[in-house]
Amino acid sequence: MSFRLKSVAELRKELGQYDAVVQLTEVSVRDFIENAKNHSSVKEYITQQSQKYSIRTNDVEMDLLMNRLPLQYIASVQQYAEYFFYRFKLDYEELFDIKIELGDSNDAFLEKLISKLPYNKKKLLTEVGEVHYDIIKYYKKVRNKYSHYFQISDNSLKTEFDKLLLRKDEITEKYGLTDVPNDYENLNFNDFMLFTRALKYFANNLCDFIKPNDDLLIEHLKRKKFKLNLLNKESRYKTALKMYLMHEFGIEDSNIDYIYSALVA
Repeated sequence: MSFRLKSVAELRKELGQYDAVVQLTEVSVRDFIENAKNHSSVKEYITQQSQKYSIRTNDVEMDLLMNRLPLQYIASVQQYAEYFFYRFKLDYEELFDIKIELGDSNDAFLEKLISKLPYNKKKLLTEVGEVHYDIIKYYKKVRNKYSHYFQISDNSLKTEFDKLLLRKDEITEKYGLTDVPNDYENLNFNDFMLFTRALKYFANNLCDFIKPNDDLLIEHLKRKKFKLNLLNKESRYKTALKMYLMHEFGIEDSNIDYIYSALVA
């Protein structure tokens, strides 16, 4: 297992659970629509199912239903994204013993965070994946349009869409999805899949990019005063150290002997 901050592990767990819910929902909706269209009357079929499950409902256009559902899926993923970037900042600050001041600009949290991390932004995005970054930015704007319809101009959304559309071949190659991205009025299930996968890829690659070396881990452990009561019990300390690094950071390949020697010096 490679280095992962806790915020990344939690994101993957939460998105994995949500993805499963959305996928099951999508299967159910598609089955419902197929059955409704095969019925002699779509309206009558909806009424029958409404009565069967004791859920009051109004008629809905099937095309509208299939457009609105991806918007709801995307909005939920964006909530996970916002919480993740906030948690990532805290995890990073604790591990690297640094305070990141984002300032008061109107830029999105992610854009400010990437700009303020102590790395060359162009190099970071190149290695982490600028295509993933652009996907996240586009669907964030889609979510904002959905939640604050009149506050997000059609032109600003189109600008983000056109920018992402230039990467369509790259998206098809990296994600294996041929029918995305789509504009706001024509979103489908695969737009959701593209967004949730881009967020996971970006988070994983970001951790790979910032992976600390053993010397930084040593400084982190010293600040935490990690298990000082076991420091003179080498075998037990090394076991505890291995478990901590695995549990907290997913690290299995650290030089335990080197780290221990530095801590007892």
